[in-house]
Amino acid sequence: MCLVLKCLLFPVHLIYGKQWERALEFEENPRTYTFRTFLYFAYKYYYRSPELPIVDNIVDHFSNKPVHQVVFDPCCSISVGGDLMPYEMIKPGTTKFLWDKVGADFFGSDLVFANLETPLDVSQKSSFVPEVMLSDMHFNTDETTFSIFNGTGRYKGYDVLSVANNHSMDMGEAGLDATLWYLNQQSISAVGAKQKQSDPDFVIKEVNGIKIGFVAYTFSLNQLLPPEDKPWKVNYLPLNLSHCPTDRIEENVAGCREAGAEFIICSLHFGNAYQVYPSMRSLDLVQQLFERCGIDVIAGGHPHNLQPWRYYHYTESRTGKPRTGFAIYSLADFIAYDIYTWCHLCAWLKITIGRDELGDIQFKVDVNPLIMRREQNQLKLYPAAELLNSVSNDSELKDIRILYDICKD
Repeated sequence: MCLVLKCLLFPVHLIYGKQWERALEFEENPRTYTFRTFLYFAYKYYYRSPELPIVDNIVDHFSNKPVHQVVFDPCCSISVGGDLMPYEMIKPGTTKFLWDKVGADFFGSDLVFANLETPLDVSQKSSFVPEVMLSDMHFNTDETTFSIFNGTGRYKGYDVLSVANNHSMDMGEAGLDATLWYLNQQSISAVGAKQKQSDPDFVIKEVNGIKIGFVAYTFSLNQLLPPEDKPWKVNYLPLNLSHCPTDRIEENVAGCREAGAEFIICSLHFGNAYQVYPSMRSLDLVQQLFERCGIDVIAGGHPHNLQPWRYYHYTESRTGKPRTGFAIYSLADFIAYDIYTWCHLCAWLKITIGRDELGDIQFKVDVNPLIMRREQNQLKLYPAAELLNSVSNDSELKDIRILYDICKD
């Protein structure tokens, strides 16, 4: 099927191939697709990914990363993973060894967080992602697949999950409410959507005397929207448009701070799929959110493949104080199996938080790239450096190495 699609897209390549070596700036929201942007999305998924950023200075932005060195006494740790997606390959028979290499480290932090990119409504039929998507996919996973996401019972599992993403409303309002109910039954806090308008727009967890806040937002709900009388149902904002209003995020973060949070992680489902670098719109939005909100860590998702990361030194406009933030623009598909090779490279963050000698909160972030490897019909997560150093003659790893080198430098 992929070969057929490539053949069909060959005339598109002849017309636009040279132009589309450089990524385009567009919303990537199915509600606003034009025929040309739909073609572009299909082309970069099934034919060839853009090799160049929208403008060259984006490369410089990530090449000249500021140094962040602090001395503090560690108090707690947080693991942050990427997108959990219900691909057909994610099933008990193919994931027997999935977590063997990384599960103890990832689930070993005091708090564990990721983005659940699917409803989980046991009253509705399951709908898994085929390797080739030819139509709008309405996801709905089941308890078995969720158990795989959650460490297959071998580890403590997730403490907080974002449910703000472009598949939040795939099973309608009832499906979203069922997902929130299920997570609550599993003692997992959900952020980014809510059952009642009076529910808070943030989650706070306390570990060793430090209160950590979580907020989450999505740029799209695909072709779906919350009920007209319940726009608050999902934290849905035009994050991929220039001059995206940030007042709602500012209010949520301020409320989280007022409720006692000393450190805030923001999950942003935004950006453009299947391209190496984020867009200028994404760079501008991240800078604005740091300055206007004083967020500590921004964890991006949606693009499916890994994108670069860096620290930011900035002045928070609300307080006038200098601060440091960290952003990764795409953690990529965490538990999933896309046909696109670059999507098999992802990362998770190990955030260590503590207090310095003055009692102020300090932190550091370690980025841990992983590769989802398919061997004899079994999926297994490997630390990327370990696998790349041990295997040389593999065409898939050759492609992944290119992206790995771009992101880590």
